Amino acid sequence: MTSTLPDPPADLGLEREVALSRHTYMRIGGPAAYFGVPEDLAQFERIATWARERGLRLRVLGGGSNVCISDEGVRDVVVSLRRACGQIAFDGVQVTAGAAVMLPALARAAAEHDLGGLEFAIGIPGSVGGALQTNAGIGDGRCIGDLVRSVEVWRDGGRATLPAEAITFEYRNTSLDHSDDLVLGATLELLARPRAEVDAEMRRLLEARQRTQPTAEPNAGSIFRNPPGDSAGRLVDAAGCKGLEVGHAKVSALHANFIVHDGQGTATDIAAVMAEVQRRVLDASGVRLRPEVEWWGDGPLPLAWQLPSEP
Repeated sequence: MTSTLPDPPADLGLEREVALSRHTYMRIGGPAAYFGVPEDLAQFERIATWARERGLRLRVLGGGSNVCISDEGVRDVVVSLRRACGQIAFDGVQVTAGAAVMLPALARAAAEHDLGGLEFAIGIPGSVGGALQTNAGIGDGRCIGDLVRSVEVWRDGGRATLPAEAITFEYRNTSLDHSDDLVLGATLELLARPRAEVDAEMRRLLEARQRTQPTAEPNAGSIFRNPPGDSAGRLVDAAGCKGLEVGHAKVSALHANFIVHDGQGTATDIAAVMAEVQRRVLDASGVRLRPEVEWWGDGPLPLAWQLPSEP
């Protein structure tokens, strides 16, 4: 894949042909043409400049929980910001967190400062950056967008700070998603709450998650968005798709909006299960389910992601 691509300067710290399966919750996906973990934003800036000058796409891989990566990989420069953007700083009821901070870690850190508002994030296996692009939340309506005061992004070769009012937050979608901006971090406004109360709420949410979701098997979290006024899991279950299997991947018997695999699954298997679920749900209910997970690949979109634009 990378034989015709240039070798990067050594000071960028980029590796060639790195398997992205090592960096995702689903544990599948082919190699990145280049992969790196910049030590700081200065090195990230040099990587971004080098990629732009050579016409290469720059992608940021966060927690890897909401992405399905092609078995063939991507002809891109992929970076993790866990070193450059992994800090947390509190100031009163506000917290500034780097894009690579994992949501459960942020929720726990807030609890240690007697701050609530992030309890819902304790069971979301994603990073702040990914959460800001998808407005991550849980089924009762709580989501990160309600807490955002500002977001720091990489735009046009430099850093910029966007106030919350400049960003559109919708259900599992924000204006940051698929924009040219790369999220570096955000400032959130929380609320004062005794740690004991916060801890109790987080324990309750974690226990509920462990009872109802296949946390022990490789997965990418919720696969489909909930359609307006309904639940994707309910629709998938009603269409008789629990246990539906293609290759080494199948719809979880525990939660119908999760697709799991036995350790040998491929992105092709996942995409095939998704497409068949969409077909059966459409036939049964007239609802076309939309993926919640993002597809990374160089070729045509798989059938599961080939959907008409939302109205």
